[in-house]
Amino acid sequence: MPTPSPLPLAVSQFLATGGRILCTVIAILLLVVAVLLAVAWPAVMAETIEQGMKLKVEDVQPWASLVLFGAAVMLAMAARMFHRLTMILKSVSGGDPFTVDNSRRLRHIGWLMIGMQIVGLLVGWIGTRLPPNHNIAADFDLSFSGLLAAFLAFVVAQLFEQARAMREELDGTV
Repeated sequence: MPTPSPLPLAVSQFLATGGRILCTVIAILLLVVAVLLAVAWPAVMAETIEQGMKLKVEDVQPWASLVLFGAAVMLAMAARMFHRLTMILKSVSGGDPFTVDNSRRLRHIGWLMIGMQIVGLLVGWIGTRLPPNHNIAADFDLSFSGLLAAFLAFVVAQLFEQARAMREELDGTV
């Protein structure tokens, strides 16, 4: 089996690791902001009432925290996908891409992609509950390309399984 070129694999591993770190950091920051917003909400509302401003029911509901929490969950899922991708790239650079572990990692990536679509739909629905004066864009919806990518991850996982089985069969005949 020809050995893969080390430079593209190294660059891919670097980008996947960077993506995982970036997604993790942003997810943590969004979670912190969501929690702080949820905790501070009663104090902000009390101060608003003290200043004599009138409140509407939609202003009392901290939908923005839920949107931020949903976005953090999606980023955590993306970080997990990048981690799985990094593990696949490491095994490819080791010269053995067609393993049970890699097909399992690809299936996991596919399920994470589907999960991100579902969480995105929930975040989009929560975004419709935000009052118009909020400056948070939460217009997530179902993405055809996201579903197609998930489907392709499942197909490639199956191809990896078949390639592994064919390789084992070939090794057995030699």
